[in-house]
Amino acid sequence: MNSIKLRYQDITLRRAVTKDLEPLFKRMTGDEEWTKYNAPYFGYVRPTRSEFEQQRFQKLLTGETHLVIDYLGQAVGSISYYWVDKNTRWLEAGIAIYDSSLWGKDIGLKALIAWVEHLFATLEVERVGVTTWSGNAAMMRCAEKLGMMQEARIRKVRYYAGEYFDSIKYGVLREEWQVLYQRWLSKDRVYLFDWGDTLMVDDPSQVGKMCDWPNVEVVGGALALLSALSKQYPIYVATNAQDSNEIEIKRAFERGGLAQYITGYFCFNNLGVAKSSPEFYRRIATKLGIPANKLTMTGDQRDKDILPAKSVGLATNWLNSCGVSSKQHDDGFATLLEILDREMKVE
Repeated sequence: MNSIKLRYQDITLRRAVTKDLEPLFKRMTGDEEWTKYNAPYFGYVRPTRSEFEQQRFQKLLTGETHLVIDYLGQAVGSISYYWVDKNTRWLEAGIAIYDSSLWGKDIGLKALIAWVEHLFATLEVERVGVTTWSGNAAMMRCAEKLGMMQEARIRKVRYYAGEYFDSIKYGVLREEWQVLYQRWLSKDRVYLFDWGDTLMVDDPSQVGKMCDWPNVEVVGGALALLSALSKQYPIYVATNAQDSNEIEIKRAFERGGLAQYITGYFCFNNLGVAKSSPEFYRRIATKLGIPANKLTMTGDQRDKDILPAKSVGLATNWLNSCGVSSKQHDDGFATLLEILDREMKVE
């Protein structure tokens, strides 16, 4: 277990290392919104740094029953399993995302996909379950989206903040998971998109940063494409823009109404290399903790977006809206909607 890194899409599960101690403790105690949903009826007492280091963090360092949830190189939560009854092989999983600003990104779902698969692959169990309560709607949605079945609902047995709640048990059997995991495995992919003239129009008559332009325009089909793909895959922008940082790029996408579909932004400012270099894509794969062949790059410039990405092993979609013909390369796609149609068929 210690040498194993588990992953699904852009989430990695791994054993903690010493340098995780401070940032993980700060996340856990600095943003305690998570404690309102993590069985709050049992009561929560904030641990001291020493208590955290000697107790929970030791389990994460050992990496047997507890692992760190890593997102873009940062420890943002933990996942675990425990025995309800080891003699009868009754096992349950637990999960916590400590940074509430990351909620809504399906981090917990992706972590559970990798974790449940690992538990079935390494332990002699026929069921993996989770127990939650009716006050934790996000965990209920996560379990159901994962494919778990609601097996029990024990009414009004959790009393919290002057109100009664239900205890709810979800579970998945080994034979059920074998089918479910094949479906999840087919969606183990991350999408990258160029910015200018791929998702948003790069108007040469405008000056300065796009986020400050009087008007911004979205490329036709971009909204439909991102809306559809983002329901199942993480989407990142990979741009060669050198005069805008991540925050400014995001502001431009917010103005275009596309930011809600974007997980993150890669640019020269945070990668330190131009997109025309294959190293640009290698660094993205490293930051995401994902093999290059699990990435798909879409862009309008064959020399900067397509060829360097292909050389590293990425799948590519060339948006060739100008209809450039080449004997050495395929002619790409005329519109983003053609790319959407192609990707939906790939599923």
